[in-house]
Amino acid sequence: MAKVSLTDFKVKSLKKAPAGKRYDVMDSEARGLGVRVNDKGERTFIFYSRFPGKSAPERRVIGEYVEPDENGQHPAMSLAEARKKAGEWRGLIKSGVDPKVKDEEARTAQKISAAQKLDRTFETVLDRYIKARRRDGIRKVNEDEKDFNRECLPKWKGRDVAGLTMTEIMQVVDGIAARGKQRQALNISQKIGTFFNWCVDDEVIGVSPYRAKKVRTAIGQKRRRDRTLNDAELRAFWKATDGTVEDLGEVVSAVYRLLLLSGQRLNDIAEASWLELDAKKQVLTIPAERFKSERDHTVPVTDDAMAIIEKLPRFKKCDWMFSLDGQGSVTVGDKVKKRLDAAMLAELKKHDSEATLPHWINHDIRRTVRTRLSELDVMDEVAEAVIGHVPTELVRTYNQSDRMKVKRDALTRWQGALNVIVGKGNADNVIPMRGASV
Repeated sequence: MAKVSLTDFKVKSLKKAPAGKRYDVMDSEARGLGVRVNDKGERTFIFYSRFPGKSAPERRVIGEYVEPDENGQHPAMSLAEARKKAGEWRGLIKSGVDPKVKDEEARTAQKISAAQKLDRTFETVLDRYIKARRRDGIRKVNEDEKDFNRECLPKWKGRDVAGLTMTEIMQVVDGIAARGKQRQALNISQKIGTFFNWCVDDEVIGVSPYRAKKVRTAIGQKRRRDRTLNDAELRAFWKATDGTVEDLGEVVSAVYRLLLLSGQRLNDIAEASWLELDAKKQVLTIPAERFKSERDHTVPVTDDAMAIIEKLPRFKKCDWMFSLDGQGSVTVGDKVKKRLDAAMLAELKKHDSEATLPHWINHDIRRTVRTRLSELDVMDEVAEAVIGHVPTELVRTYNQSDRMKVKRDALTRWQGALNVIVGKGNADNVIPMRGASV
């Protein structure tokens, strides 16, 4: 075999072998290293030696030679890289290690490392996190999943969760705050913090990158909400939800009116099913798995509320009470709320061209009902029971009554007051009593 001091120029200049043939040129600088050229002119680096466990010397391929591009970069293996690898192989052989075995071990370790990294990609870990939350019965797991998919997934997809930093968390939080959603930004930051704490507990990462203090410094803290709707706004609300506003529709309007008549949380009403309604007793039972306090919550359905429910469309094989297509419950999101705001403002301006509608959120309806109940001299204990606030542990343990009679009386009183406000009836201090005990 010919032995020469190889250079990139010499390797590049080697001519094709005759048809069906090949030849080797060995390097005089790196013992055992050579170049094999075939009849297509392809050049392959080889290493010639007696390998551990072999009775005779043999040639093995180190790598394919590709000449440097115009930037001096080597897409495959350069001569310098081949000489370096040949040196490594000589050291392994001297130690009694077969380089082929060593390379296979390295490739296996690389595959394992890649698999481990894949298992820690954000979307994979998030999927496990959501499944774990759903298994544990976390009430707002569906909402959490939507928030992560909307705000975090587009930015962190494919990322190893161990490599995510507080800076990247703040990019998500700051982006939401920049849209004027300070409270939403604080909410998603808390959810991110909970996610990373779970990652630590599940030994996915060693330390959580989340720092609550940094969020508070940049975004601020949640401001206490005290917004309630006044009489003029209630009248505008009632008019906007009469079912004639095309952008809202009858089903969404019904959800909003039920919220005002009952004082319940948005999803407790919007996600109600026909199976949860006892139409004869006029009682809606929000099951523990859907209710915040993780206990069944019974809501008396007043006559006005029942009349609204009876007009709802019914779909075959659909248990959802409020559904647009029979495939799922209605979604009352930000876009729907903006349509309601526009309809309310238009109604207010009919009576006052300078009227404005200060910002309010859906949960303010609940606060309005709770406030109005107190103004109607409903005892605080009863008003709290109406909206489903959790009583003390002692009361929960020893008082298993659903307080249905007094809750119904309270909501009936509120129904009468609301009718007066919206122009449907006259004030009446007499509270109608139901003949049947429930």
